[in-house]
Order: sequence, then C-alpha cells, then structure tokens
Amino acid sequence: MSGIRDHQEVLMKSTAIGAVALLMLAGTISALEAASFSVRNGDKFNREFTGEITDSFCSEDGHHSGVIKSDKNTSKAGCTVACVKLSGAQFVLYNPVTKRTYKLDDQQQPEVFAGQKVIVEGTYDRETETIQVAKIRPVIETEF
Repeated sequence: MSGIRDHQEVLMKSTAIGAVALLMLAGTISALEAASFSVRNGDKFNREFTGEITDSFCSEDGHHSGVIKSDKNTSKAGCTVACVKLSGAQFVLYNPVTKRTYKLDDQQQPEVFAGQKVIVEGTYDRETETIQVAKIRPVIETEF
C-alpha cells in the first residue's frame, strides 16, 4: 500500500505545483496586458488607440461616402485631407468597431496617415476628450 500512497502523494504535489505555476502565469499575463493597455494618471490614460485617421466632419457619419463619390476626391485619404485643408475640419482617430471618435492634439503627424488604419500612442485626457499624441504608426493587418 505504501507504493500506491507514495504515488498519490507525488501526483497531488505535481498537480498542486502545476496549478500554482498556471496561476502565476495567468497573473503575469494579466499584468502585462494591463501595462500595455493603459496607465492611469488622474483623469489621463497612457495607452495605444487603434482606428483610422479621418477628419472630424466625416467621422460624425463614420464614412466618406458623400465626398468620395464626387469628382474631386476618390479616396479616404483625399477626402480627409480636403476636409481638413479646405473645410476647417480637424484630424481625428475614428474606431469603426466602437464607433468612437478621438480628438488629436497634434494636427501635423496625422496628415501622412490620412485614411489609414493606425495605432496612436498617447495620453487620453477624459476632461478634454483628446489624445495627446506621442507617436502614430500604421497598422499591420494582423494587429487590427
């Protein structure tokens, strides 16, 4: 009987060690996800925001269909730049999944990404509902 009991004890210890390791791994993954998602500082959040660089006029409707169909603009980028340069709109980040629009404090960096899917790194200020842009990079299709 001693052999069976020893085997059961080893099995129980192995199971316990495996469970502890799994919990530690889950805690590490959760901590990494939280760190990469946002860091809170009062009403400001440092994080990455994914969406499309568009303009404040077209983001209200969530599309560029009216302007793209005209003879002057044939692309999202053309529509976005035209609305900003000629109509007084602002560059914004629009997330089509959440249908949320984020104001951008920097109006220079977004121009080269007009009409593109991007990741904006920055600090979100809830009070002004604006992202203070640190960096913008294009989305690699597997990220979006």
